[in-house]
Amino acid sequence: MTVYDHTVPAIDCVDFVRLVDDLVDSDPLQWGEIVAKHLDECPPCLIYLQQMLDLKILLSHVYDGEKLTDEHVAGVVNAITTFRKGEHR
Repeated sequence: MTVYDHTVPAIDCVDFVRLVDDLVDSDPLQWGEIVAKHLDECPPCLIYLQQMLDLKILLSHVYDGEKLTDEHVAGVVNAITTFRKGEHR
């Protein structure tokens, strides 16, 4: 576990989950210390982010290599997120 400077603000899990769509579409080197601190301190959010990254990779190789558009991938990820929040009811 990395020790972070007290000036690095904390982020809660709800706010982190809202960032996941943007994180999976960006370079991990650009995520910044706030995200790194949360991932280091919150294993469940780390697992969630890893699952979303894996899902994006898997969806990009569906149907015998037919590449899905970013819009298709985002649509599936958004549908899963909505379902997990219970907004589908």
